[in-house]
Amino acid sequence: MESLDKYRIFYEVAKEKNISKASEKLFISQPAVSQTIKKLEEELDVTLFIRGKKGVELTKIGNEIFQRVEVAILALNSVDRLVDEENELLKGELTIGAGSNVAREVLVSPIKKFLEVFPNVNVTQIEGVQSDMIEMLKKGQADIIITQNNSEISGFFFQPIMEQSYVFIKRKNKEIKRFISTSKGSYSRMLFEEFAKTRNFEKIPYLTVSGHRMAMELAKAGVGVALVPELMAKDLLEEGKVEKCFTDYSLPVVTFGYYFNPDIASATTKMFLKFLSKND
Repeated sequence: MESLDKYRIFYEVAKEKNISKASEKLFISQPAVSQTIKKLEEELDVTLFIRGKKGVELTKIGNEIFQRVEVAILALNSVDRLVDEENELLKGELTIGAGSNVAREVLVSPIKKFLEVFPNVNVTQIEGVQSDMIEMLKKGQADIIITQNNSEISGFFFQPIMEQSYVFIKRKNKEIKRFISTSKGSYSRMLFEEFAKTRNFEKIPYLTVSGHRMAMELAKAGVGVALVPELMAKDLLEEGKVEKCFTDYSLPVVTFGYYFNPDIASATTKMFLKFLSKND
């Protein structure tokens, strides 16, 4: 057995203060651990542990050796982590959730630049309403979620990226008979429902669509009123194809950003976040 292996075993026994527990952690038989400690003591010509009924305690010289060994072991562990992270970046997996059209738009440039540097990482982009995406993050089915900030979400770190206002739009001179909205559970749908309650519009039917772009096209066609991020509706408004409505109703300014769990984030996730933070 190499000296490094012997000192690793010594280190674990000293930490656990119990040969049996150390053997379980190292996946080495208890007799093998005891034999290794005995050989190390013979080689160093010192007594490292005082044996007792409940376990072992370091001797004075054993404690001094442990302090030096600990520094070396922790340094070697950091090297192992560095190598593991580098290997992960060479062939890692990254799943990114995007909860809206605006959120997806901020991903194109960072994904492109990230894959230019790490071409072998498998990147998967998924989408859905915010509540579903957060649930996927909780279950480890997604690494990062790009969505609107929500004060009711807890347990994750949120980093803002941009602020965006929402607007109601419809075809000019068209009577309001229907609301065009993304699915229940989405942020814009929640805004719509809060608005409907304040204006006694709860009997107005909804046309549910898959995304804001479809909602804008239907509003332009005169099907109903859509609630969409103003950034996305900018061209239609400037061209006069739609108009704002309910402008007296105060809609919140929405902060878009990303949620992730820093405690379990992989090296691939952390590296991608650097690219996302640098996104123009």
